[in-house]
Amino acid sequence: MFFKKKKLILIILSLLLAAGITFAEYTYFSGMAKKEPTVKVVVANANIPAGAKIDGMGAEKAIPESIYVKDMISTDKPVSGFAKVDISKGTYILQSMVSGTQVPVIRNGMRRVTIGVDLVAALAGRIKAGDFVDVGYIPKKEAEERGGDPSAVIAKSVQIYNIVNKSAADTDKKSDKDNQYDSDSIIPAAVTIIVTPEQAVKIKDMENRGSLFLLGY
Repeated sequence: MFFKKKKLILIILSLLLAAGITFAEYTYFSGMAKKEPTVKVVVANANIPAGAKIDGMGAEKAIPESIYVKDMISTDKPVSGFAKVDISKGTYILQSMVSGTQVPVIRNGMRRVTIGVDLVAALAGRIKAGDFVDVGYIPKKEAEERGGDPSAVIAKSVQIYNIVNKSAADTDKKSDKDNQYDSDSIIPAAVTIIVTPEQAVKIKDMENRGSLFLLGY
């Protein structure tokens, strides 16, 4: 009788254990069957060099919601602007990689050179980093009388790297200390442009001989 009870208890325990294992397996595989929600984000469909326009260069990719970060661009938003950095094909296009305006890019063989300007020579301040301009030259009166170089455009379609005021602060970047009524903070005093080494030498030479000014497009 004792052995029959013991056998019955073992059978009941075995059934309970089997039921527990079955429930655990069901729970595990049910969880595996449930797919994690996904988010559709934008990736580069080709290599995009810094400074290039990214419009039409994006492709859609679905990723698990758990790896989505705010800097990613979801496909429900238009992708437009210019690449701040080189973006490789298949790379997520992040908001921090995109600029709404043209981005100045120093390519191989190019250099930066700075020229002094005033409000008039800098197109009344209606220029910004990334814009393309021509550089014009007007000789000093005495140089012109001596038969020096005449007025001319000495560099065409050069890109502006940055513009600073007389305090060497970028005119398009407001700081907490800037007074909104202080017009001096937005008046250009110097413009840095991206040119070839030969253009840089010529520009600085002509700056010593006369006055330089910018021509906008």
